[in-house]
Amino acid sequence: MKVAILTLGFHPRPLEHVLLTQKPNECHLVASGDGLRYIASEHGYTEQNLMVLKSVAKRVGCKLNIYHCDPFDPESIGDALSKILRKIDLDDDVTINYSGGTQAMSLVLGSVAVILSRMMPVKVLYSTRSPGGKEKIYDHTKVLKELFRKLYEIVPNGPSDRGTAAAQRLANRARRRKA
Repeated sequence: MKVAILTLGFHPRPLEHVLLTQKPNECHLVASGDGLRYIASEHGYTEQNLMVLKSVAKRVGCKLNIYHCDPFDPESIGDALSKILRKIDLDDDVTINYSGGTQAMSLVLGSVAVILSRMMPVKVLYSTRSPGGKEKIYDHTKVLKELFRKLYEIVPNGPSDRGTAAAQRLANRARRRKA
């Protein structure tokens, strides 16, 4: 099943764009009550974000599931995402769009994307609109996977990694700084 996981701030367009282009069967949306009620009139919208997203989901034949959170509290965001993760199967085709919502929402959702990508194929997208109105979806899946592969080589995983070259480099740097 095609599944999208999205976060909403006050502007629905990045989410709307991903739903229209990716056409998931099921969409899991993490949002605050304020974000759902907000009317993004500064972007030309005349309905609440919730109504906009329900309409788009209906148009693409997608079941929309909503999870409420405090958009500035990583624990609350994580709790909402945990509920979503319990509903995902390893054989689902998962797309994560981290372009909507607060920075805390993007941070937590991005962390979930990294963790999931180690267990199953996950597409990690960022959707944007240029000042001229051109919309684009950036697929960050490969670059993030490579970035984290490099980071895992540099940063040790803990006591079991103390013998690795990366851990030795970090230990040597720490000794030089103290000297």
